Amino acid sequence: MYLIKSIFKIVSIIIILIGLNKAYADGHKSKKGPELEYFGTLSYADITRINDYKRNFIADIHVGTLTLANGDKGKVASPCADYGNVQKERTLDLDVKCSITMEDGSELYIFYGGKQIMDEKSDQLIKDGKTLTPKNGIDYWISAPLIRTSSEKYDYMNYIQLIGKGKKAIMAPPISVTYDLYKVVYSK
Repeated sequence: MYLIKSIFKIVSIIIILIGLNKAYADGHKSKKGPELEYFGTLSYADITRINDYKRNFIADIHVGTLTLANGDKGKVASPCADYGNVQKERTLDLDVKCSITMEDGSELYIFYGGKQIMDEKSDQLIKDGKTLTPKNGIDYWISAPLIRTSSEKYDYMNYIQLIGKGKKAIMAPPISVTYDLYKVVYSK
């Protein structure tokens, strides 16, 4: 009887291993998506004219910087605004359109949609004028920027997709926000 139980266990283990081998034979085991490569930091400051945060709002952005991973820098130029939408309490849909002038005079146009969801701590942090960060006022904050330019130096930006991860925000005047930007690297 012991021999039959042992043989049954061995056969069962072999069947399970064969099944697992077939289940993962076509690469299901590794869920590999695109890679993200640090691209730079985008910061806005002195954001005004918020229209009292009604359902749809326009936030003028007067001051800001783009600092690329290679050290190149640019400043926000007019026009620059967030044409946002308040979906429900603490949830904003972002629709940012902004001009940036690089130090060499090159003009960039950055535009993106995104989602910012604040957590239950955000109300008090905003009231106190404190900085909101991921998991401390911000539950989720992701954007998908694209950049267009006529500059030869920055032409490569016309062909990449960026992902912006919200880093910090001060939502009481003077309002300011900072994103880390990542280039999506398509892996085959």
